[in-house]
Amino acid sequence: MPDALPAAARRPALAGLALVAALLLLMAAAPGAGAATLTYGELVDYPLVFPVAGAASYTDTFYASRYNGQHHAQDLMAQKMVPVVAVTSGRIEFVNWSSNPNDLQPDKCCSLSLRHDDGWQSYYIHLNNDSPGTDDGRGWGIAPGIRPGVHVQAGELIGWVGDSGNAEGSSPHLHFELRDPSGVIVNPYDALRAAEGIEITPPACSGGSSAPLDALLGGTRVLRRGTSGNDVSELQGFLNLQNYEAGPVDGAFGNLTARAVRAFQQDHELSADGVVGSATRAAIRQIAQGSGFSSLTDPNGRVLRPGEARGDDVRTLQEWLRVLGYDAGAFDGVYGGLTKDAVAAFQEDHGLPVDGKVGPATRAALAEALGIIALPSCG
Repeated sequence: MPDALPAAARRPALAGLALVAALLLLMAAAPGAGAATLTYGELVDYPLVFPVAGAASYTDTFYASRYNGQHHAQDLMAQKMVPVVAVTSGRIEFVNWSSNPNDLQPDKCCSLSLRHDDGWQSYYIHLNNDSPGTDDGRGWGIAPGIRPGVHVQAGELIGWVGDSGNAEGSSPHLHFELRDPSGVIVNPYDALRAAEGIEITPPACSGGSSAPLDALLGGTRVLRRGTSGNDVSELQGFLNLQNYEAGPVDGAFGNLTARAVRAFQQDHELSADGVVGSATRAAIRQIAQGSGFSSLTDPNGRVLRPGEARGDDVRTLQEWLRVLGYDAGAFDGVYGGLTKDAVAAFQEDHGLPVDGKVGPATRAALAEALGIIALPSCG
């Protein structure tokens, strides 16, 4: 079908990184924004028709590194001129980098965006731009009649797979983006799998951690927005404990956690990218190995007794109790009456024997309450 297009429908194409930037600016200005309810990179199970009407393969490439920055889409690998369809019903907003329905700018092919009827948006980039004399000369990537303002139905042909823009020279594919009504870019990987009829398996039940920060410091995976798990939970607890506002300790790496990570990185002279890799883990480990922190999180550490104990572990205890809302007095490292009363109140609130001493059971309860030890969970 694409090869049968009239000659007038075949155009030369000039596209590059500057045009990609132009499209992104147009995206940001798109109408219909509402209150944000999702976070950048959040996996969503949004109902849609699979955008490539033919053989395509893909893995989760949302956070993949690209020469021009972080990838925030799914690359659906397919042969040139495989049909691309609308994932749902909506109105075409941009075609060939233009928002003017009377100016399709045919020399700037080939991408388009769709505003869904429910306010969401999808973007289709690297559509084919091969006209006679360029690449394989197999035709234009925008379907006839597709222009800004046109309403299309779910599954309707809107274009064909190609390698235009900064994908020239790479394998042909469709760069597919999905945004919520407020413009937040989300990860459509689960939605694409669901569209293919692949069952999305929920996260397996987790057994929690055996020691404070065990999941975070014992793991090696990169943590960033959109990831979840015990290591993220312990990261949030640690950041909150260090007075960085990471939000609720829920194991879901969202915007608040990302901002807290960046603030921590800035204060420790690290690259403030909001991503937890080996360098950020090393900085966290250094704090965790400090005398006060390591002693108080050691289940075999000394028992802290009122009127006797002094030192960094007592000072850390006083700081932690204050974080949990108990007034332990000054952070002076002296286990006095106010610290004893705060410990006793904590023990009573957590169903522990009320003796005002900090032994293994109270240490473990403190770590759990602060979120630096992940509790068993499912899903």
